[in-house]
Amino acid sequence: MGESIWEVTEEPGRYLAARLREGRTLLVSPHPDDVAYSCGGLLATVGRPAHAMLMTVFTRSAWALPKRLRRAGTRVISAQRRDEELRYCRLWGLADYQPLGFDDASLRGYDDEAEISSPADADDVRGAVEDAVATAVRASGANTVLAPAAVGDHIDHLLVHGAVRGAVPEGTLVLFYEDLPYAGQHEMTDIERTLRDERGLVPYADIDISRVVEQKVRGMYVYGSQTDDECVRETLRHARRTAAGPWTHAERADPVVGAATTHAERVWTPASTAEAW
Repeated sequence: MGESIWEVTEEPGRYLAARLREGRTLLVSPHPDDVAYSCGGLLATVGRPAHAMLMTVFTRSAWALPKRLRRAGTRVISAQRRDEELRYCRLWGLADYQPLGFDDASLRGYDDEAEISSPADADDVRGAVEDAVATAVRASGANTVLAPAAVGDHIDHLLVHGAVRGAVPEGTLVLFYEDLPYAGQHEMTDIERTLRDERGLVPYADIDISRVVEQKVRGMYVYGSQTDDECVRETLRHARRTAAGPWTHAERADPVVGAATTHAERVWTPASTAEAW
């Protein structure tokens, strides 16, 4: 048999899409909606991955955008979010969905300010999250893992980022997406500084999503309990500036090619393992 297409060395963006089409992929989401917002364009570019699992860590919540849903309480909100996740999996042909069942920050006593200013090390749920994520990563058999880079320092995203960093076995390609809409609320230079200096990451690939923007947006609106027009606008604004560049710290690892490129997503990888890929 010939070499699998995703084992062929080529431009990283195309290589990644081919790898997801043929390999086993684990998509790690802190909350329902994070994958749709942050790397939904990549999924749309791939089309139908061969075998991809969506694993969401914090699936119990007291927060929802519609006030009537918020008044309905945690059980109803969490059930609707599960329904939205399952719809998203069907939309992109994801093979499996695994909710880990943890309470999100809204149920652990964090307010809007505390959830983006508190250290992950001090959260009582940290150990349990790390154990659950490690077990799920091993069981998935994934050769590619996409997880949050924790742009914006949301406590739940920091916990998941740290758990994935400690769980992915050697030989697995681990990539970190820029968390949206949080990334859209920060300057590009600040994002670069955080991910390079604090997370120890380097850019792995820029993915041209110009032709699939409408599909990405459709996926975002699947999460009706959390998505509004402003969120979509902020996400698309970040995609446009990602396509435009440049960044002050370094040249992009994989420049988006072509004047027609209007929207892009970017994924990062640990600097310590970048050379292996």
